[in-house]
Amino acid sequence: MRRFIFFILLAFLLAFAFWKWESGPGARLAHEKFTPATGPVIDLKDVKVLDAIDAEYTKLVQSVVPSVVAVATARRIRVQVMDPLDYFFGRRRMAEQTQSALGSGVIVSREGHILTNNHVVANMEQIRVQLTDGRTFPAELVGTDEAVDIAVLKVKADNLAPLLLGDSDQVRVGQMVFAVGNPFGLQETVTRGIVSARGRALRDSGVEFLQTDAAVNPGNSGGPLLNLRGEIIGINSAIFSQTGGWAGISFAIPSNVAKHTLNSILQTGRPVRGYLGVNTMPLNRVLAEQFGIPDGKGALVTDVTPGSPAERSGIRPGDVIRSFNGRTIPDATAMRDLIRQAGIGTKVVLGIVRDGAPLSVSTETSEVPPGQAMAPREAPRPGDS
Repeated sequence: MRRFIFFILLAFLLAFAFWKWESGPGARLAHEKFTPATGPVIDLKDVKVLDAIDAEYTKLVQSVVPSVVAVATARRIRVQVMDPLDYFFGRRRMAEQTQSALGSGVIVSREGHILTNNHVVANMEQIRVQLTDGRTFPAELVGTDEAVDIAVLKVKADNLAPLLLGDSDQVRVGQMVFAVGNPFGLQETVTRGIVSARGRALRDSGVEFLQTDAAVNPGNSGGPLLNLRGEIIGINSAIFSQTGGWAGISFAIPSNVAKHTLNSILQTGRPVRGYLGVNTMPLNRVLAEQFGIPDGKGALVTDVTPGSPAERSGIRPGDVIRSFNGRTIPDATAMRDLIRQAGIGTKVVLGIVRDGAPLSVSTETSEVPPGQAMAPREAPRPGDS
């Protein structure tokens, strides 16, 4: 009888346990009704334009990314180290450490020439370049132009895909652009934006930057800014930031400036710039009214170097240069850019206003005399990209 009662109780307990298991949370989930969606809510036939844009974005990115490289640099530096005993006895010890940095670059020739920023490679002892297919090569520093923050590297590698340097003078505010680079070491990062402005001058850069809202961060420096044709229209160089992070304002060196430096370094081994021997300043509203310039465009000549091409052509302080070989001069920075990019021995016709009267002056550029080279570019900080 006791055995019978024991088996009855055991069966009851097993049944109760099974019931609790069946009716537990897992069981409720297992029996919960779930009806998934049967398909997308939008048929691509109904958004043909968006579908085409999406496909074209992808095609563009896939075409240009193989031409963008990651640049890794390193150098040995001496730093002071102190332990508690050194501090107590007033000792100073120096030790060597490796300082490394990351940047970006873009292939511009089948022979392996790469454009990047000067501040990416300046004072570095080792430069290595990683391609998008994973291959890594030591890079030779062919030449640099500190004044415009451009450097030319070269690697010995096969099957390289260069990109074309486009005409940055044709860039329009509002046009779509893509930035490709290696921000924070995240290689092959692509961001999109528009050209926000042209002719932005930062501190004493001497370069009229292209301003964009494409996201650019540390490590993007030296990477290309591209148009919809996959042409390089700028080399990403700096950002405007109060925190060191991207705030929607990025700056790129125009491709025409980079192209001039590239050609100069390849032909002569160094950057060579045109020179006229004039110092200029921009026109403000008061000066524009004083010199009879209704639209405020032009570069006011403040000084002429003795013996320079400008002096020989008769240009005087107080002249307002309004055009350069038929191109309108918006301000003094644009004037400096055009002179530098003109090369050596270029015939130049300047349209000027003197005492309210328009004049035409012919001259010829020469090389910058020793000791009168343009001051090096002061890279904007903390916003270097």
